Amino acid sequence: MKTATRSNNRIETLLDSAAELFSTRGYQATTMRDIAESCGMRPGSIYYHYPNKEALLVAVYEEGVKRLTARVLDALADENDPWVRLERMLTTHIGMIIEPTAYASVIIRILPDAVPSAEADLVELRDRYEAILKSLVAALPLPGDVDRRLLRLFLIGAVNHVQVWYQPGGTGPAEIAQELVRLFRCTARTQSEGSE
Repeated sequence: MKTATRSNNRIETLLDSAAELFSTRGYQATTMRDIAESCGMRPGSIYYHYPNKEALLVAVYEEGVKRLTARVLDALADENDPWVRLERMLTTHIGMIIEPTAYASVIIRILPDAVPSAEADLVELRDRYEAILKSLVAALPLPGDVDRRLLRLFLIGAVNHVQVWYQPGGTGPAEIAQELVRLFRCTARTQSEGSE
């Protein structure tokens, strides 16, 4: 039992170190030797857990998606209103990406097509998370002619870009999400009234 705990701790430390280096140096500039040095392991020891750097990136990405998904599902747990649920997801997503966390940075900054050998796995992980947003957008009371796929893509693009212009001490994640949802809701209402 102690061996499994020690092994799990080593993997956590390894993933934390890899996430930190991938987020600060970039995936391409980070070597397995850098990661090993950062977490106090021998370079060969990493290969016991992960066969290559691509597999380690996928594991880091998966951990980041797991953390983000858990936060989002927790935020949605006690709410039924579709607009409020969307706002809560966006608030949680924005909050996670503006925090100085390495995992969130890896998810946002390392695009799947930047690592062709891991692209399919990274896309699958991204899509698994975005399925939550897809279900929330599907539940919105919108006019029939609204392209829900485009709406989802607009939303995820907008919230992912917040990290570029966000200033600490300025408008917070909840206010940003609230305004974004309000704008989409007003547009939907206007379209609905115009078609009557």
